Amino acid sequence: MVSKVAVVTGASGDIGSQLCLMLAGHGVDVILVDRDEDKSIAFSKILNAQFPGRLRGALTGDLGSHRDKVRMATEILLLCPKIDYLFNNAGVLSETLQFSKNGNELEFEINALAPLEMIDLLRDGLQAAGGGTVVNTTAGLAISVKSLDLDDLIAPKSFAKLFGPYIKSKQALNVITVALSRELQGSGIRVVAVDPGPNQTRLTRGGGTPLWMRLFYMFLPKPGKGAQKIFDGAFGERWRERTGIVLSNGKECALPDNLVEASFAQGFLEVCRRRLAAAHGM
Repeated sequence: MVSKVAVVTGASGDIGSQLCLMLAGHGVDVILVDRDEDKSIAFSKILNAQFPGRLRGALTGDLGSHRDKVRMATEILLLCPKIDYLFNNAGVLSETLQFSKNGNELEFEINALAPLEMIDLLRDGLQAAGGGTVVNTTAGLAISVKSLDLDDLIAPKSFAKLFGPYIKSKQALNVITVALSRELQGSGIRVVAVDPGPNQTRLTRGGGTPLWMRLFYMFLPKPGKGAQKIFDGAFGERWRERTGIVLSNGKECALPDNLVEASFAQGFLEVCRRRLAAAHGM
């Protein structure tokens, strides 16, 4: 029997590496996507040692670069024309206001626009698998965001750690998830967003997390718990037939009505794609 194939971004990170090991342990072949080549090489050795033959490839590149995403997607489809699972797990949590090479606020670029472009670039592979599953890693805090403005997402007028552009970027990802599920209706491709919850990761102990929250770092669960939630979003019996949903703490979360209303969600998806298209020459 031909093995299923999963593409995982942020694959050598805390949650990403645990997710990859979990997938390999369940007989799924894995393609690693990561920005840090040294970490990717080191993790590839660990994965190969524990689950020989499950590593299909390890690609490195910047998810904030259109050229890198196109290159990696091309290499992925050459390695495996059929993609059963795409886990858009990579993310950033900035300590200060930063911008990508494309001129977008960095968290919006990596946390929302990059997953959208990876889905678009790998859509043929997902369809070739008979309808693959896409799991976008979101954040439970983002569900409280009541409105989204593209200009503010691209160039915020103010910045706050975690509770500023970061949660807005994750709510943007949630809206993209809902809009894509409608667009892909009938294709067999399933798209969900999953909140892994707070875990002991590089992000939660980093400068992008407010100091008062970092004081509780040692009380957070290990990253394997978050990886399990993401895994369950793809494979759990309860959710297996569902698409266009946002999951947090094992429950389906309702987004604000104004954000999931069809015309707004579809329009937001279109303007995000236009923003991506504007960066194609960069």
